[in-house]
Amino acid sequence: MSTNTRSRASTVLRSPVGDERTRFSSQAPQILACLDEDMNRLEVTRHARAIAKALDLQLGFAQIVETAPHGVLPADPIEWNLRFTECRDGIGELIGEASETVSDVLPVVLPGTAHERLIDWAEGHRGSVLVLARHSGRGPHSGLGTTADRLLTSGAASMLLLPSGRERKCSAEYRRLLVPLDGSPNSESVLPVVTRLAQSLEAQVILAHIVSPTAELPSLETQAGSDRSNTSARARNYLETWKLRLLRQGIDATVYFGTDSETCERLNLIASRLEIDLVVVASHGQTNLASAPYGSVAGALAKSAPCPTFIVQPDLRIPLAKPGRSGFMFEALAAETEFAS
Repeated sequence: MSTNTRSRASTVLRSPVGDERTRFSSQAPQILACLDEDMNRLEVTRHARAIAKALDLQLGFAQIVETAPHGVLPADPIEWNLRFTECRDGIGELIGEASETVSDVLPVVLPGTAHERLIDWAEGHRGSVLVLARHSGRGPHSGLGTTADRLLTSGAASMLLLPSGRERKCSAEYRRLLVPLDGSPNSESVLPVVTRLAQSLEAQVILAHIVSPTAELPSLETQAGSDRSNTSARARNYLETWKLRLLRQGIDATVYFGTDSETCERLNLIASRLEIDLVVVASHGQTNLASAPYGSVAGALAKSAPCPTFIVQPDLRIPLAKPGRSGFMFEALAAETEFAS
C-alpha cells in the first residue's frame, strides 16, 4: 500500500473519531464499554453503566469496525461508510438508554483491529477501565477470547471482564463484592475502589485471604511471634483489621480465611457459594513483577471466575471522596485518612 493511499485511508477512517474525542479531555479517565455484534452487547452495556455510575467516571461506548490487514479499506467506499454509520447509530440507541442514569456518554467508533485500537485508546486515556466479555458468543466458551486476552496481557488499562451470556447472566447490581487480599500493599491498594463501590451500591464486602500451607505473610513478618505456627492467627488478625476499617466507613464487611494450595480454585468456590456479584482484585499481589502485566491470581480469576471480575491496575484514577479531588489508585489509599491510620 502506497504512502498516499495510507494517508487517505487514515483521514477517512479517523476524522469522525477525532470529532467525537474532542468532547472529552484525553487525560480524563473513563469507563469504556467495548461492544461487539454478539449476544454480550447488552450485558457489557449494563455493567459498564453500573461501574461508571458507582465510580463517578465518564462513560463511553466503543464499537470496532474491523478493517483488512494493514488498514486496507473495503473496495467499495459507500459500503464502508454505511458500516460506519450503522455502528454509530447502534451505539446511539444504547446511549439513549444509558443516559437515563449516566450523563455525558461518549460514542467511539474505532476502525482497525479490535485489541490494537483499544490498547491505543487506553494509552491515550490512562487510568481508565475497559469493560468487555471474556469471549464472544461464538466459538469455545472457556478461558479468554483473543481480544480480552491481548488486552489483559498489554496491561494498558484496568478491566472488568464478564462471563459470556452463554455461561451465566450476571446482575449488575453488585450486592456482594469479593476482595482477595494476600498481605501485600499491592493487593490492599484496591480498597479505596472497593470502598467507593460498596458505599455507592450499598454492597456487602467479603475480604478473603487464602494462605498456602507453607506460606508466610510478607507484610507481617516483622511483627512479634512471626514463626510459621502463628501464620494463620496473624492472617486472621490482618483480615479483621481491614474489616474494622471498612466498618468505620459504614460498610457491611465480613472476612473469609482459608488454607489451600490452589488459591484461585478456592476463591472461585467462595464466589459460587456466597453468590458473589463482583470480584475486585489488584492486578499484582505479593510477587509484583514489573515485567508482568498481572499476577497469577488475577490472571486465573480473569479466565475462570463464575462472576464479573474487576482487575484493577495501579494507574486506575478515581475521584476521591472529598470534593474536587481525584487521583491514582495508590495515591487514593494514602489520601483516605481512615485507611492511613
